[in-house]
Amino acid sequence: MERNYAFGMPKRTTPFQAMVRMVREHFAQPGVRITESKFLRDAVTGIEREVDVVIEGEFDGEPMVISAEVIEHKRPATLTWVEQMLRKHRDLATNRLLLVSKSGFSANALALIETEAGRAEALSPELVEVDGSAVVKRLYVDNVNYNPTRCIAHVQSGGERIAVEGEPLTDVYAADGTLLGPLSYLVQDAVNLEPVRHGLLMEAHKHPEKDKVKRFSLGFAMPQLGYHLKQVETGELHLIEDVEIWGDFSVYQTEVPLTLTKLGGRTYAAAEAPIAGRPAVWVGIPNPAAQTMTVTWQMTDAGRPPQQLIKLPVRPIHFRGLLDLFPVPPGGRTDETPPPPA
Repeated sequence: MERNYAFGMPKRTTPFQAMVRMVREHFAQPGVRITESKFLRDAVTGIEREVDVVIEGEFDGEPMVISAEVIEHKRPATLTWVEQMLRKHRDLATNRLLLVSKSGFSANALALIETEAGRAEALSPELVEVDGSAVVKRLYVDNVNYNPTRCIAHVQSGGERIAVEGEPLTDVYAADGTLLGPLSYLVQDAVNLEPVRHGLLMEAHKHPEKDKVKRFSLGFAMPQLGYHLKQVETGELHLIEDVEIWGDFSVYQTEVPLTLTKLGGRTYAAAEAPIAGRPAVWVGIPNPAAQTMTVTWQMTDAGRPPQQLIKLPVRPIHFRGLLDLFPVPPGGRTDETPPPPA
């Protein structure tokens, strides 16, 4: 399976709303813009109204706005809700309105939507079944827990390469003697950078006996960063050439049961399943010809206060020079964004 990963989501959303947007993104043509929880201005009152999903593009050279309003109540969408949505979009820039209900529509609601033929459409997810049973594609996602427990820094002293065992009180200095911070911060910064986390995860994923992996090691050269250790007796600064890190490691799998579904003629697979202990929605688009599936996931707890997302305090990266060694890939998290808890 090909996997694409996305991070964060709008503040005002629901898991089903996120799925609707993600499905449209998978099928969108080049140049089409899809925005969740976007505000459109009412042409009469001038008031901005929030729309669940807005799809913008061009049709035959003319601008086109398709708006989707999403409801995921346990009971079918009512006539009252449909009336409210039709009234809401009467003076918005909406060319076509998609009313999407997770639990279907009442008969009266459908009758009203039919009177808006060409302007409004009712959509509900329909499970794809074989012999009366839903089709489920199971995806197994690797997750890792790791914690650095030992560090050795190699420095140059009088032309000799010396190994220095990292201690909790070992400090790192700039070439001019400025104190930069403890070596333990450097170690934590390094192992929490996105490229390093991704590399450790990929190595674990490829390991033939990953369930038996209990330790990890990481080494990297860094003379160009100009970080130094100080010899206590003499006060001399010695350039750090490289650092080796060891620690505890474990890998576990999360099962994601993707149920094959149709929505408005589009076939996709979807699930609500946690990743790294946080709730997430998953959408997969199957390619029967290639026998592959492109999968996107997105966490759904981004609207919660930070203390509910991460129990431990998270500080910004301290040794920013490490970003030169491990640059964040395009579209990845920056050092200002805390990684999901391992």
